[in-house]
Amino acid sequence: MSEISFNELEKKVKKIKIEGFVIYKGNTRIFEYLKNKKVVKNPTKVYSITKSIVSILIGIMVDKGLIKNIHEPIYNYFPEILEFNDPMKEEITLFHLLTMTSGLQVGKFQSSKNWVKFILEQPVIHRPGSTFEYNSGNSHLLSAIIQKVSGGTTASFAEEFLFHPLGIKKYIWVKDPQGIHEGGFSISLNLEDMVKFGFLLLNEGQFKSNQVVSSTWIHEAKKPYKQFDAEEDRTAGYGYGYQLWTCEMTNSNTKIEYYYANGLYGQYIFIVPNLNIMAVAKSYLQDDQSSAPQLFFEELLRSWKDE
Repeated sequence: MSEISFNELEKKVKKIKIEGFVIYKGNTRIFEYLKNKKVVKNPTKVYSITKSIVSILIGIMVDKGLIKNIHEPIYNYFPEILEFNDPMKEEITLFHLLTMTSGLQVGKFQSSKNWVKFILEQPVIHRPGSTFEYNSGNSHLLSAIIQKVSGGTTASFAEEFLFHPLGIKKYIWVKDPQGIHEGGFSISLNLEDMVKFGFLLLNEGQFKSNQVVSSTWIHEAKKPYKQFDAEEDRTAGYGYGYQLWTCEMTNSNTKIEYYYANGLYGQYIFIVPNLNIMAVAKSYLQDDQSSAPQLFFEELLRSWKDE
């Protein structure tokens, strides 16, 4: 982990709209770039990192026995599904929502008056479990399930069992027209609190000696249930777990595996369990540059492996 590789990273990060990039080895911060103090303290949208937070909340519910089985059909929570008389829709489980394999057609639910109703009305275009299709509607249904099971809002459940244990106080979480906190893309956090969530993942569900979510859930959540071939210009293969992305890189016949939470415009939380590495990037990057933090991070990992 040479100074040269960190100096190169800092040069690259400064050239584009990356607001903050921090890397930890265990509990030690080994790299820091902060454009200003605001990025540390002021909550801004983390977009689809919301999905990974919702996944952890589902895990906490499973740990507490509030959800008995993630392979149960979601019509147990949304009995209106039975009114569609659609056998394939009746097959959809929580597992399918978590892994983006529900088969429900992607629709612009945000422009509807009732988001849950709109999502459930979408046709099933793939048999549940067969096909990965990224769909924030799946994540919003998970948030609706958390609300139904807890009897309060998703945010109030999160505050008690996740945010409070992590010391997260400054957050914003947008609701749908029915008052359900949006499950796919609408939490705002500051960089400091993204780091806390990263430590929770790195330490297998533990934060400051408190087991917030079971290590069993973390192990299951970071498995790639659906995998995709490496892109032509990348020597890495990607997969998807429970609202978390996975990556397997090959480097001089050595495998490097990591998993990550990812949001629009370059928001990232990277976890490299075998190296005890965690990194967080907060950015305002346009689509053509939004994967830059990941490319920079992978270059850094490769440079360490080559040393």
